[in-house]
Amino acid sequence: MDTLIVMLKNVLIFVLLAVPGYLLVKGKLVTGKDSHLLSKLLTYVGMPALILSSTLKLEFTGAFTLSILVTAVIGTLLILGMFLLTALLVRDNEEKRRGMLRFCMIFANNGFIGLPLAKAVFGEDSPVMAYLIILNIIMNLTMFTLGTYLVSGDKKTMNLKKALLTPVLLGFLAGIALNLLGVSSVVPELQTYATHFSGIVTPLSMLVLGIKLAEVPMKKLFTSGRMYYTALIRLILFPILCVAVMLLLHKTGMAMFNRDMVLAFFIAYAMPTAGLASAFADQHKGDGENAVICTLGTTVLSIATIPVLFWVLTLMV
Repeated sequence: MDTLIVMLKNVLIFVLLAVPGYLLVKGKLVTGKDSHLLSKLLTYVGMPALILSSTLKLEFTGAFTLSILVTAVIGTLLILGMFLLTALLVRDNEEKRRGMLRFCMIFANNGFIGLPLAKAVFGEDSPVMAYLIILNIIMNLTMFTLGTYLVSGDKKTMNLKKALLTPVLLGFLAGIALNLLGVSSVVPELQTYATHFSGIVTPLSMLVLGIKLAEVPMKKLFTSGRMYYTALIRLILFPILCVAVMLLLHKTGMAMFNRDMVLAFFIAYAMPTAGLASAFADQHKGDGENAVICTLGTTVLSIATIPVLFWVLTLMV
């Protein structure tokens, strides 16, 4: 029960961080357009700094490096599995809507919500963060390829080059290079510098959520049958399936499938719909309405699902 309370407290704190953004919009001090600047700061400053800060602290032993590679492979296979499953789970005659609903089911917000939440619960030095960073990179790579295809309905929009140049991946590669070269031990101020900027991720991500919530009528948000169906798959079915796979591997007794890895997979796949859903809809002329409704709806509902599922998981590992 203690683990449930710890996670619930952290999730509730995150929710409260969204309140100022909501109130600023309702007070007509800011508009939805103002969130774009905050999103850019998150994407190009906060997130790379958080990744860099965490990566600089890693110790790349042979066993740990192998577990990182295994994490990447399993994460990729799980995304592909969800891609195939959603083709069966989503039956909609309208192609753009069908693609967006599949996108919202597959891709989780483990960047703006998952990583900050894991940092708050497990600590920045925890191996959970390392595994989660890898899963976040895999999520980004597939989002800019399979994800853009789902939203646009056009395979030509799949952009591997753009996926490989995401700030998250660049921050990770920079962190690995600096780590292996021992730069952080010679210049410890680099770690301090990255940590300062990584601190903006949690408050800014939730401010953006609050701003967006204020612009969507609550009645419209919670009367969408498609949103509830998407939430069922995104917040309950897929996390259970993904964690079940990891628990089976953990039960084999192989050292690489440790408890930290299982927890990282839970955080990665139990999060609400990725915040990039609406941005992808705008960019590729996709179903913007369901992108916003599913993103915000699953985020609100995750306040309940994340702590409860986390508590159940801790009873099993």
